[in-house]
Amino acid sequence: MLRSRPEGISKKDQAHPTTGVPLKTSLDNSSPDEQTNQVLQVLVWEAIGRMSPNEASKPDAKPGWVVLDVEAAGICGSEISAFLGKNELRKPPLVMGHEFSGVVVEVGDGVSPDWRGKRVVVNPLVTCGICRFCRSGDRQLCLERKIVGIDYPGGFAERTAVPIASCTPVTDLLRAALIEPLACGVRAVGRSEARLGDRTLVFGAGMIGLSIIKLLRGRGVSQCIAVDTVPSRLKWAKLWGATDTLGASAEDTAEAVKRLAPGGLDCVVDAVGHAQTRAQSLAMARRGGRVVFVGLHSDETSLHGNAVVRSETEIVGSFAYSDDDFRRAVGLAEGGLIDMSGGWLDVRPLSAGQEAFVEQAAGPAPFSKILLKP
Repeated sequence: MLRSRPEGISKKDQAHPTTGVPLKTSLDNSSPDEQTNQVLQVLVWEAIGRMSPNEASKPDAKPGWVVLDVEAAGICGSEISAFLGKNELRKPPLVMGHEFSGVVVEVGDGVSPDWRGKRVVVNPLVTCGICRFCRSGDRQLCLERKIVGIDYPGGFAERTAVPIASCTPVTDLLRAALIEPLACGVRAVGRSEARLGDRTLVFGAGMIGLSIIKLLRGRGVSQCIAVDTVPSRLKWAKLWGATDTLGASAEDTAEAVKRLAPGGLDCVVDAVGHAQTRAQSLAMARRGGRVVFVGLHSDETSLHGNAVVRSETEIVGSFAYSDDDFRRAVGLAEGGLIDMSGGWLDVRPLSAGQEAFVEQAAGPAPFSKILLKP
């Protein structure tokens, strides 16, 4: 297959300026016959605990869709849950990956050829476009909602197909692969209604948790405690703005929070989603405080309902992002909000997917985010 750089992209753009990781900037100039016979490398979730490199046929650009040459795709906590057999939405065999960016290499009918060669980030939500939620921009609530990486093959592949409506142009492809979790953070902080001077806590210092910490601090909260079981992640949380970090046992954490925030916290955000962290979130919030559930891990959680009533604690769910949240995340990323230095991010080849998933699922999970690069 012949490769050429899109117009306007020079050789100096071939490696990321911060990470030094080689960037994909190629277009497919192969003939139609060559493209028909093309076999692509994908990473398939085949069963609980098993991610396998495999081959797949080249995706087609359906009307209104485009084919992307994937730059990188992030491993999400919800995909780790699926890997462990604890996510009800995902069923193997499946090509996961909903946090990704790439270069448009093929356009379907109804899509302007001007899109070819553009660097884009993907919003993986695919919705009806006509219901009350879609019309208001809250497509994450659409009853017909489908998701690239769950209902359609995702970004753990050399190439994948997505609706053109899901694509937003970007300048930095590697950074763009982090926009989707950043958008989740934008949504969660908006749902938190955190105000100037509030005392807050975030469970989980993965990419979403780090984003929430940074955005809460940007809102002017006076205190933002980060809780995680991995020491290196707590170090990254400090770099992203956490005022305090806790990584001890559940009992020690609860006592430490009482010392750090007497009377309880104004807002607690759970970006983990375990039954334990949800229960802890409610216990740590002050009377009249707010708890935001973001993480998707345990489906069932037992909570003390009477305490919620008597304390008038608000429990708020935060799923994905609205269209406006995603646009804001693109703007924040393009404006340099995400500092890719510091060691919190690791980029690995797609072929190392099994090892990366095992590391994130079983430990030590030292990185806040792992990107897989085809």
